[in-house]
Amino acid sequence: MYLDDLDILNLKDGIKKAMFVDIDAPFDEEYEPWVLEPLIPREAITILDGLGGSGKSWFALDIAYSIGLGQPFLGIFPVKQSGTVLYLTAEEVPQMFYQRLKTIRKHYPRNENFHWISFLHKDIQLKPYLCMKQRGTLVETETREVLDFLLAELQPVLVVLDSLINFYGLDENSSEDAMFFYDTIKTLAKTYGTSFLLLHHQNKEGMKTQSDDTISFRGSGVLREQARSRIVYKNIKITEKTIARKIKLEKSNYYSRLKDELLPNGSLYLKFENGVHKYDKAFELEAKKAEEEAKNKKKGKNKKQEEIEDYDIPF
Repeated sequence: MYLDDLDILNLKDGIKKAMFVDIDAPFDEEYEPWVLEPLIPREAITILDGLGGSGKSWFALDIAYSIGLGQPFLGIFPVKQSGTVLYLTAEEVPQMFYQRLKTIRKHYPRNENFHWISFLHKDIQLKPYLCMKQRGTLVETETREVLDFLLAELQPVLVVLDSLINFYGLDENSSEDAMFFYDTIKTLAKTYGTSFLLLHHQNKEGMKTQSDDTISFRGSGVLREQARSRIVYKNIKITEKTIARKIKLEKSNYYSRLKDELLPNGSLYLKFENGVHKYDKAFELEAKKAEEEAKNKKKGKNKKQEEIEDYDIPF
Protein backbone atom coordinates (compact mmCIF):
# COMPACT_ATOMS: atom_id res chain seq x y z
CA MET A 1 0.00 0.00 0.00
CA TYR A 2 1.43 3.39 -1.04
CA LEU A 3 1.58 6.14 1.59
CA ASP A 4 2.02 9.78 0.66
CA ASP A 5 3.99 12.25 2.79
CA LEU A 6 0.89 13.32 4.78
CA ASP A 7 -0.05 9.70 5.51
CA ILE A 8 3.48 9.01 6.76
CA LEU A 9 3.42 12.08 9.02
CA ASN A 10 0.05 11.04 10.48
CA LEU A 11 1.33 7.50 10.99
CA LYS A 12 4.44 8.73 12.81
CA ASP A 13 2.31 11.04 14.97
CA GLY A 14 0.01 8.16 15.89
CA ILE A 15 2.97 5.95 16.81
CA LYS A 16 4.38 8.66 19.06
CA LYS A 17 1.05 9.05 20.85
CA ALA A 18 0.86 5.31 21.38
CA MET A 19 4.38 5.09 22.86
CA PHE A 20 4.64 5.08 26.65
CA VAL A 21 7.54 4.96 29.08
CA ASP A 22 7.62 2.42 31.92
CA ILE A 23 4.46 2.14 34.07
CA ASP A 24 3.65 5.80 34.58
CA ALA A 25 1.67 6.01 31.37
CA PRO A 26 -1.62 7.94 31.64
CA PHE A 27 -3.88 4.91 31.40
CA ASP A 28 -7.48 4.91 32.57
CA GLU A 29 -7.31 3.21 35.96
CA GLU A 30 -11.08 2.66 35.84
CA TYR A 31 -11.00 0.73 32.56
CA GLU A 32 -13.32 -2.30 32.74
CA PRO A 33 -11.86 -5.29 30.82
CA TRP A 34 -15.13 -7.22 30.66
CA VAL A 35 -18.46 -6.98 28.92
CA LEU A 36 -19.73 -10.17 30.56
CA GLU A 37 -17.37 -11.55 33.20
CA PRO A 38 -15.71 -14.05 32.79
CA LEU A 39 -17.13 -15.03 29.38
CA ILE A 40 -16.99 -11.99 27.06
CA PRO A 41 -13.91 -9.71 27.28
CA ARG A 42 -14.14 -6.10 26.20
CA GLU A 43 -12.94 -4.95 22.75
CA ALA A 44 -11.95 -8.51 21.87
CA ILE A 45 -13.06 -11.60 19.98
CA THR A 46 -14.85 -14.52 21.63
CA ILE A 47 -15.51 -17.83 19.88
CA LEU A 48 -18.64 -19.82 20.76
CA ASP A 49 -18.51 -23.20 19.10
CA GLY A 50 -20.27 -26.54 19.15
CA LEU A 51 -22.15 -28.93 16.95
CA GLY A 52 -24.54 -27.56 14.35
CA GLY A 53 -28.08 -27.44 15.73
CA SER A 54 -26.95 -27.91 19.32
CA GLY A 55 -28.39 -24.61 20.57
CA LYS A 56 -25.55 -22.09 20.18
CA SER A 57 -27.84 -19.44 18.68
CA TRP A 58 -30.25 -19.70 21.63
CA PHE A 59 -27.30 -19.36 23.99
CA ALA A 60 -26.00 -16.32 22.10
CA LEU A 61 -29.44 -14.71 22.28
CA ASP A 62 -29.52 -15.23 26.04
CA ILE A 63 -26.16 -13.49 26.27
CA ALA A 64 -27.31 -10.68 23.97
CA TYR A 65 -30.47 -10.00 25.98
CA SER A 66 -28.60 -10.04 29.29
CA ILE A 67 -26.07 -7.51 28.02
CA GLY A 68 -28.72 -5.35 26.37
CA LEU A 69 -30.82 -5.27 29.53
CA GLY A 70 -27.87 -5.10 31.92
CA GLN A 71 -29.08 -8.05 33.97
CA PRO A 72 -26.86 -10.91 35.19
CA PHE A 73 -26.53 -13.70 32.66
CA LEU A 74 -28.19 -16.87 34.03
CA GLY A 75 -28.59 -14.90 37.23
CA ILE A 76 -24.91 -15.41 38.11
CA PHE A 77 -22.57 -13.83 35.55
CA PRO A 78 -22.34 -10.04 35.97
CA VAL A 79 -22.75 -7.71 33.00
CA LYS A 80 -19.96 -5.15 33.35
CA GLN A 81 -20.73 -3.16 30.20
CA SER A 82 -24.37 -2.95 29.21
CA GLY A 83 -25.49 -1.40 25.96
CA THR A 84 -26.50 -2.05 22.38
CA VAL A 85 -26.03 -5.54 20.93
CA LEU A 86 -26.06 -6.07 17.16
CA TYR A 87 -26.95 -9.62 16.10
CA LEU A 88 -26.21 -10.53 12.48
CA THR A 89 -27.47 -13.87 11.19
CA ALA A 90 -26.85 -15.41 7.80
CA GLU A 91 -28.40 -18.77 8.64
CA GLU A 92 -32.08 -17.98 9.17
CA VAL A 93 -34.58 -16.00 7.15
CA PRO A 94 -36.16 -13.08 9.06
CA GLN A 95 -39.42 -14.96 9.65
CA MET A 96 -37.68 -17.88 11.40
CA PHE A 97 -35.38 -15.67 13.45
CA TYR A 98 -38.40 -13.64 14.49
CA GLN A 99 -39.97 -16.84 15.85
CA ARG A 100 -36.92 -17.30 18.06
CA LEU A 101 -37.32 -13.76 19.36
CA LYS A 102 -41.00 -14.28 20.13
CA THR A 103 -39.98 -17.21 22.32
CA ILE A 104 -37.20 -15.19 23.99
CA ARG A 105 -39.57 -12.29 24.69
CA LYS A 106 -41.72 -14.54 26.88
CA HIS A 107 -38.86 -14.54 29.39
CA TYR A 108 -37.33 -11.08 28.97
CA PRO A 109 -38.78 -7.56 29.02
CA ARG A 110 -38.72 -5.35 25.94
CA ASN A 111 -35.12 -4.75 24.92
CA GLU A 112 -34.47 -1.46 23.13
CA ASN A 113 -30.77 -2.31 22.99
CA PHE A 114 -31.17 -5.40 20.80
CA HIS A 115 -30.85 -4.93 17.03
CA TRP A 116 -30.73 -7.69 14.46
CA ILE A 117 -30.41 -8.21 10.73
CA SER A 118 -30.85 -11.34 8.66
CA PHE A 119 -28.67 -11.35 5.56
CA LEU A 120 -31.27 -13.66 4.04
CA HIS A 121 -33.72 -10.74 3.92
CA LYS A 122 -35.00 -10.28 0.37
CA ASP A 123 -34.06 -6.59 0.36
CA ILE A 124 -30.39 -7.23 1.19
CA GLN A 125 -28.58 -7.73 -2.10
CA LEU A 126 -25.23 -8.53 -0.49
CA LYS A 127 -23.40 -11.72 0.38
CA PRO A 128 -22.52 -11.72 4.08
CA TYR A 129 -18.78 -12.26 3.48
CA LEU A 130 -16.64 -9.57 5.12
CA CYS A 131 -13.57 -10.70 3.20
CA MET A 132 -12.84 -12.58 0.00
CA LYS A 133 -10.02 -13.40 -2.39
CA GLN A 134 -9.97 -11.69 -5.78
CA ARG A 135 -7.40 -12.87 -8.32
CA GLY A 136 -5.24 -14.21 -5.50
CA THR A 137 -5.46 -11.03 -3.40
CA LEU A 138 -7.23 -10.87 -0.03
CA VAL A 139 -9.68 -7.96 0.08
CA GLU A 140 -12.44 -6.59 2.28
CA THR A 141 -15.93 -6.47 0.80
CA GLU A 142 -18.84 -4.02 0.61
CA THR A 143 -20.41 -5.92 3.50
CA ARG A 144 -17.47 -4.89 5.65
CA GLU A 145 -18.25 -1.27 4.73
CA VAL A 146 -21.88 -1.84 5.70
CA LEU A 147 -20.78 -3.23 9.06
CA ASP A 148 -18.56 -0.18 9.51
CA PHE A 149 -21.62 2.02 8.94
CA LEU A 150 -23.75 0.01 11.40
CA LEU A 151 -21.11 0.21 14.14
CA ALA A 152 -20.76 3.96 13.65
CA GLU A 153 -24.54 4.40 13.90
CA LEU A 154 -25.30 2.02 16.78
CA GLN A 155 -22.06 2.02 18.78
CA PRO A 156 -22.73 -1.54 20.04
CA VAL A 157 -20.84 -3.07 22.94
CA LEU A 158 -21.21 -6.48 21.29
CA VAL A 159 -21.60 -7.75 17.72
CA VAL A 160 -22.72 -11.35 17.19
CA LEU A 161 -21.89 -13.06 13.88
CA ASP A 162 -24.03 -16.16 13.38
CA SER A 163 -22.22 -18.02 12.07
CA LEU A 164 -18.53 -17.42 11.43
CA ILE A 165 -18.38 -19.44 8.21
CA ASN A 166 -21.13 -17.30 6.64
CA PHE A 167 -19.22 -14.06 7.24
CA TYR A 168 -15.75 -15.45 6.62
CA GLY A 169 -15.64 -15.89 2.85
CA LEU A 170 -12.11 -17.32 2.84
CA ASP A 171 -10.32 -20.65 3.25
CA GLU A 172 -10.89 -21.49 6.92
CA ASN A 173 -7.87 -23.84 6.91
CA SER A 174 -5.49 -21.11 5.74
CA SER A 175 -3.56 -19.29 8.49
CA GLU A 176 -2.98 -16.33 6.18
CA ASP A 177 -6.68 -16.01 5.40
CA ALA A 178 -7.62 -16.38 9.06
CA MET A 179 -5.21 -13.59 10.07
CA PHE A 180 -6.61 -11.30 7.37
CA PHE A 181 -10.17 -11.89 8.58
CA TYR A 182 -9.22 -11.35 12.21
CA ASP A 183 -7.32 -8.17 11.36
CA THR A 184 -10.53 -6.91 9.75
CA ILE A 185 -12.52 -7.71 12.90
CA LYS A 186 -9.85 -6.30 15.22
CA THR A 187 -9.77 -3.03 13.29
CA LEU A 188 -13.52 -2.65 13.78
CA ALA A 189 -13.20 -3.56 17.47
CA LYS A 190 -10.44 -0.99 17.95
CA THR A 191 -12.22 1.74 15.99
CA TYR A 192 -15.57 1.42 17.73
CA GLY A 193 -14.61 -0.11 21.08
CA THR A 194 -16.85 -3.10 20.48
CA SER A 195 -16.52 -6.82 21.17
CA PHE A 196 -17.30 -9.68 18.80
CA LEU A 197 -18.94 -13.03 19.50
CA LEU A 198 -18.39 -15.47 16.62
CA LEU A 199 -20.54 -18.62 16.46
CA HIS A 200 -18.53 -21.47 14.98
CA HIS A 201 -19.66 -24.98 14.02
CA GLN A 202 -17.68 -27.86 15.50
CA ASN A 203 -15.90 -30.25 13.14
CA LYS A 204 -16.56 -33.94 12.51
CA GLU A 205 -14.02 -35.01 15.11
CA GLY A 206 -16.00 -32.96 17.62
CA MET A 207 -19.07 -34.98 16.71
CA LYS A 208 -17.25 -38.21 17.51
CA THR A 209 -15.97 -36.97 20.86
CA GLN A 210 -18.92 -34.92 22.07
CA SER A 211 -19.47 -37.25 25.06
CA ASP A 212 -15.98 -36.75 26.50
CA ASP A 213 -13.62 -33.87 27.23
CA THR A 214 -11.67 -33.97 23.97
CA ILE A 215 -12.07 -30.54 22.43
CA SER A 216 -11.37 -30.27 18.71
CA PHE A 217 -11.49 -27.22 16.51
CA ARG A 218 -12.44 -26.82 12.87
CA GLY A 219 -10.31 -24.65 10.65
CA SER A 220 -7.01 -22.85 11.11
CA GLY A 221 -5.64 -22.73 14.65
CA VAL A 222 -5.34 -18.96 14.17
CA LEU A 223 -9.11 -18.67 14.60
CA ARG A 224 -8.82 -20.12 18.09
CA GLU A 225 -5.44 -18.66 19.06
CA GLN A 226 -6.29 -15.06 18.16
CA ALA A 227 -9.61 -15.12 20.04
CA ARG A 228 -9.25 -13.92 23.63
CA SER A 229 -11.98 -16.28 24.85
CA ARG A 230 -13.47 -19.56 23.64
CA ILE A 231 -16.69 -21.11 24.92
CA VAL A 232 -17.52 -24.68 23.91
CA TYR A 233 -21.20 -25.65 23.89
CA LYS A 234 -22.22 -29.31 24.20
CA ASN A 235 -25.33 -31.41 24.77
CA ILE A 236 -25.13 -34.00 27.55
CA LYS A 237 -27.77 -36.72 27.62
CA ILE A 238 -29.09 -37.34 31.15
CA THR A 239 -32.13 -39.49 30.39
CA GLU A 240 -34.03 -40.39 27.23
CA LYS A 241 -36.05 -37.18 27.58
CA THR A 242 -33.58 -34.86 29.33
CA ILE A 243 -30.59 -33.11 27.76
CA ALA A 244 -28.24 -30.83 29.69
CA ARG A 245 -26.42 -28.00 27.93
CA LYS A 246 -22.79 -27.93 28.98
CA ILE A 247 -20.70 -24.81 28.48
CA LYS A 248 -16.94 -25.02 28.91
CA LEU A 249 -14.73 -21.95 29.07
CA GLU A 250 -11.95 -23.67 27.15
CA LYS A 251 -9.82 -20.55 26.75
CA SER A 252 -9.67 -17.26 28.62
CA ASN A 253 -6.73 -14.88 28.20
CA TYR A 254 -7.95 -12.35 30.75
CA TYR A 255 -7.75 -12.94 34.49
CA SER A 256 -10.99 -13.08 36.44
CA ARG A 257 -11.46 -14.24 40.00
CA LEU A 258 -15.05 -15.05 39.05
CA LYS A 259 -13.82 -17.76 36.72
CA ASP A 260 -12.69 -19.90 39.66
CA GLU A 261 -15.78 -19.01 41.69
CA LEU A 262 -18.44 -19.57 39.03
CA LEU A 263 -16.65 -22.11 36.83
CA PRO A 264 -14.46 -24.09 39.28
CA ASN A 265 -13.89 -26.85 36.70
CA GLY A 266 -14.18 -24.58 33.72
CA SER A 267 -17.69 -25.92 32.97
CA LEU A 268 -21.34 -25.28 33.76
CA TYR A 269 -24.39 -27.49 33.16
CA LEU A 270 -27.64 -25.76 32.22
CA LYS A 271 -31.28 -26.48 31.65
CA PHE A 272 -32.74 -25.39 28.33
CA GLU A 273 -36.48 -24.78 28.61
CA ASN A 274 -38.81 -22.95 26.22
CA GLY A 275 -35.98 -21.20 24.40
CA VAL A 276 -33.90 -19.98 27.36
CA HIS A 277 -31.06 -21.36 29.45
CA LYS A 278 -31.38 -21.68 33.20
CA TYR A 279 -28.90 -22.55 35.91
CA ASP A 280 -30.03 -24.94 38.63
CA LYS A 281 -27.54 -26.46 41.09
CA ALA A 282 -29.46 -29.71 41.61
CA PHE A 283 -29.81 -30.16 37.85
CA GLU A 284 -26.09 -29.52 37.40
CA LEU A 285 -25.20 -32.27 39.89
CA GLU A 286 -27.53 -34.67 38.09
CA ALA A 287 -25.95 -33.80 34.75
CA LYS A 288 -22.40 -34.25 36.07
CA LYS A 289 -23.31 -37.66 37.46
CA ALA A 290 -24.91 -38.75 34.18
CA GLU A 291 -21.90 -37.55 32.19
CA GLU A 292 -19.48 -39.41 34.46
CA GLU A 293 -21.50 -42.60 34.23
CA ALA A 294 -21.55 -42.34 30.43
CA LYS A 295 -17.77 -41.86 30.36
CA ASN A 296 -17.20 -44.88 32.61
CA LYS A 297 -19.54 -46.98 30.49
CA LYS A 298 -17.67 -45.96 27.35
CA LYS A 299 -14.32 -46.76 28.97
CA GLY A 300 -15.68 -50.17 29.98
CA LYS A 301 -16.77 -50.90 26.41
CA ASN A 302 -13.42 -49.81 25.01
CA LYS A 303 -11.54 -51.95 27.53
CA LYS A 304 -13.70 -54.97 26.73
CA GLN A 305 -13.12 -54.43 23.00
CA GLU A 306 -9.35 -54.24 23.59
CA GLU A 307 -9.49 -57.51 25.52
CA ILE A 308 -11.39 -59.17 22.66
CA GLU A 309 -8.89 -57.89 20.11
CA ASP A 310 -5.97 -59.10 22.23
CA TYR A 311 -7.63 -62.52 22.56
CA ASP A 312 -8.05 -62.78 18.78
CA ILE A 313 -4.37 -62.10 18.03
CA PRO A 314 -2.85 -65.28 16.48
CA PHE A 315 0.43 -66.57 17.88
